[in-house]
Amino acid sequence: MNCLICLNRHRTELSFHTYLTGEPLICEACSSKFKLEDARRCSHCRKKLQPEEVDCTDCYFMSSRFAPVDHIHCLYDYDDWTKELIFKYKFKKDIVLAEVFAALLKPHIKAMNCDMVIPLPSSPEKIVERGFDHMAEVVHRTGVSFQQPLKTKHRVKQAGLTKAERLQDSNPFYIEGATAPRVLLIDDIYTTGLTVHRAAQVLRQEQVTEIGVLIFARV
Repeated sequence: MNCLICLNRHRTELSFHTYLTGEPLICEACSSKFKLEDARRCSHCRKKLQPEEVDCTDCYFMSSRFAPVDHIHCLYDYDDWTKELIFKYKFKKDIVLAEVFAALLKPHIKAMNCDMVIPLPSSPEKIVERGFDHMAEVVHRTGVSFQQPLKTKHRVKQAGLTKAERLQDSNPFYIEGATAPRVLLIDDIYTTGLTVHRAAQVLRQEQVTEIGVLIFARV
């Protein structure tokens, strides 16, 4: 079959594993480009710490304003490779890449102990513009059951804004529908952590007691 990223044809030797799981969607060359650098990191948010950082300044900043989320799991670094793929998926509307993200996220979702899986939502305006809700589309393709009680209003693009500038906006998230005691939030990119903490803030108002976060790429 052809790799869903580079489109080159690749072959996988038949084994008991491939018999059960099917052929990989991407070739070994593309698969090897997904990395999480072995660096000194925050044990909670997985940020790569600067040499002068004793404690994570991002977590300190968030904890001064929000109740912390319970655990954060990040799969890969937000490097040139993951940045390009996410850009192609979200902005070039290459929806086939949802299959790649789904395949990489699926085993980690299944390993999480939660009552409800919730993809971070896109606003109605963004869904119309893009043609799909990018995280809901990915989670849907994992085959894992999920719900969407978490909604969001339209907001200005967050990339390039400082934490202080982002905080000036009101919380865009709100709840429509039932939640569950233990929730797993899934998103594509973790930068400052403000997005997931704002989502967690409204979920806690609905008596959600445990909030985990699964992120595809960590800035």
